[in-house]
Amino acid sequence: MLFMSFRDQGIEPAAGFGGDGFIVRPLVPADVELDYEAVMSSREFLYHWEQDPPYPPENFSVADNLQDLEKMHEAHQDGSRYTYTVMNADETQTLGCLYFLPNDDRLYRTAEVTSHDGTDLASIDATLSFWVRVSTWEDGFERRLLESVVAWMRNVWRLKSPVVITNEHLDHQIATIESLCLQRRFDYDRAKDMYTSYAYA
Repeated sequence: MLFMSFRDQGIEPAAGFGGDGFIVRPLVPADVELDYEAVMSSREFLYHWEQDPPYPPENFSVADNLQDLEKMHEAHQDGSRYTYTVMNADETQTLGCLYFLPNDDRLYRTAEVTSHDGTDLASIDATLSFWVRVSTWEDGFERRLLESVVAWMRNVWRLKSPVVITNEHLDHQIATIESLCLQRRFDYDRAKDMYTSYAYA
């Protein structure tokens, strides 16, 4: 099977956008301190979100985070995966992160995929996974962000069939996704994962 990066498919990354009290832009290594603080502030949630625990480990350092950001930046530059930071309006606090992967990314290659409505996995052109810091949940920020990002994918990226990924353990994120009337299309099961992943469109 031939695996294709976003760039191979002609899907280039959008520059970003501004929303109500937040901005979305490509994640870069210089964001390391703010990103690290956001990651550690939501460590308990991310342990179940990441699907490759424990993340972040107890001894996770700024230097460790920098290595992660450098890898994500390199992938963004070479067109294999696209990663965006979500910041408050004056870029003094990281609020979360967005991860765009092609549907044949290595994360999915060993997964058993179940379609709930007969949709062909090959028709999916991108998957989006995301997290926001837990302290923003109470005021509904997660839903506002996701609603804006879904519109951005459709209107700016011109993606035809993207899906939003979460997993069965993340009740809050599932509720947020379903509140936008997105329907569960696929399940992804990998032997190494703690939970089954759900894909919504």
